[in-house]
Amino acid sequence: MLRAINYCGLRVEYEFVKKDIKNINIRITPDGSISVSAPSQMPEKKVDSFVEEKAEWIFRKMADVEKRRENMPDDSMYDGKKLFFMGREYTLRITSGKKFEVKIAGDEIIISSRYGDENLKAKYIGWLTEKAMPAFEESLDDMLKLVSDYEIERPEIYIRNMKSRWGSCNNQKNRIGLNVQLIKADRKCIDQVVLHELVHFIHYDHSSKFYALLGELMPDWKERKEMLEKNYNDGIR
Repeated sequence: MLRAINYCGLRVEYEFVKKDIKNINIRITPDGSISVSAPSQMPEKKVDSFVEEKAEWIFRKMADVEKRRENMPDDSMYDGKKLFFMGREYTLRITSGKKFEVKIAGDEIIISSRYGDENLKAKYIGWLTEKAMPAFEESLDDMLKLVSDYEIERPEIYIRNMKSRWGSCNNQKNRIGLNVQLIKADRKCIDQVVLHELVHFIHYDHSSKFYALLGELMPDWKERKEMLEKNYNDGIR
């Protein structure tokens, strides 16, 4: 349900959802819109009043979202584009060729492809996936040593191009999924994600025991995670 309030002469629209909850929750979505959830029995006028009280906070958050969107790297492939691979920044150079090929020379990633190839990005993601598997397997070897006391059976790795997660764990199938985007990051960041998923074979949820063990095995995991979240996004997803 779409509702609106007036604040200092401005019309502020928000999506209102009734839920079985105790408090009012306001969320600014990635596209900059406002989502408000409130207890099912709460009068809509009271929700409007709450949104009006939080208007300044809402505007600040919307400005933050817009700033992040403006700073997001573009998703196009072109000469001079900045790309990341294994923690290093490279400059993309596109050359004409009969078939798709990628090579790294110095500080350049050189892609050879037919002129006007509309599948360039998808093919490049495919190349990243090929390069990622041996790097991820090597990381898994090293991280398994950290959890050797727990006798974890070596899981199978599968790679996906995920939008919102770095990894996933399937205990029943003894598999871990890793985001192909991880291959753009420094090895320390890759290790952090791989270890995170391995610890899920010991503690399946994100309980205090899970984080205690993760911290014991990798004391700087938070710093590595922050490095991963803040760096290595070149927009090619």
